[in-house]
Amino acid sequence: MTADRLDAKAVAAVLRRVAEGRPRVQCLTNTVAQNITANMLLAFGAIPSMAIHVDEVAAMAEGAGAILINIGTINAESELAIPKLLEVARDRAKPLVFDPVFVELSPLRRHVAREVLRLSNIVVRGNATEMAALEADLEAARDRDLTLVTTGKVDRITGATGTLSVAHGHPLMTKVTGVGCAAGALIAACCAVEKDPVVAAAVALTAYGIAGEIAAERARGPGSFEPELIDALANLDEATLRAHMGERS
Repeated sequence: MTADRLDAKAVAAVLRRVAEGRPRVQCLTNTVAQNITANMLLAFGAIPSMAIHVDEVAAMAEGAGAILINIGTINAESELAIPKLLEVARDRAKPLVFDPVFVELSPLRRHVAREVLRLSNIVVRGNATEMAALEADLEAARDRDLTLVTTGKVDRITGATGTLSVAHGHPLMTKVTGVGCAAGALIAACCAVEKDPVVAAAVALTAYGIAGEIAAERARGPGSFEPELIDALANLDEATLRAHMGERS
C-alpha cells in the first residue's frame, strides 16, 4: 500500500460489496448505542444482530460475517458473553472489531481489553485517550497482526499492510450519543467483505465521515442531525464520494 488514503473508486467498490453481500454483524455493544448502531448498519446495507445473552451469543456469532465488541456499558452478563465471542472469532476466523470505550477509567475495562488483545488479527478502534491507555498492551501484542484505528479530527489506521488516514467528518458527530460507537460496527461490516482490515476501516470511516458532512449541511442541530446522517449514509454513491474527496469525475 503506497497511498496515504483511498480514492473514491476504491471506497465505492467496497461499499457495493457490503450492499450486495448484506453481511450480518453480531454487535455486543453498549446500551445507549444499540439503536443508532442498528440503524447505521441497515443504512450501510448490512444486517445488525444485537444478541447479549451468554447462552446465545456464540450461536449468533457463528453465522455472522463479523463481530463487534464495545464495552461502553459493560455489565456482568456482557463480561461473561465476551469470552464466547472471542472463542468464535478465534475458532471460526471471524473478523472482530473491538471498541475499548473509556478503557482508561476502570480496572474492569482494562482487564477485559487485555483478554480481547490476546487474539490475533483483530481491529482495535478507539480515540486517542483510549489508545494511549492501551499503549503497553498494544505494544505487547505487536506480533498478533492487530489493526489499530485511532479516531479523531484525522483518523489513523495502521496494520500489517500499511497506514491510511481519513480526514472526513463533522463536529456534530460528537454531539449525538452513539454516533462514534456505530463507527465500529461499520468497520466490522466492511471487514466482512474486505480481507485487508486497513482498507476496510478506511472505507467505513471515509463513508461515515462524508455522510456526516452531508448531514451537517442539512441539519439544524444535533436533534435533526441523526436522521440526516442515516439518510446520507444510505444514499452515498461514487459521484458523491468523489465530490467530497475532491476528485474529478
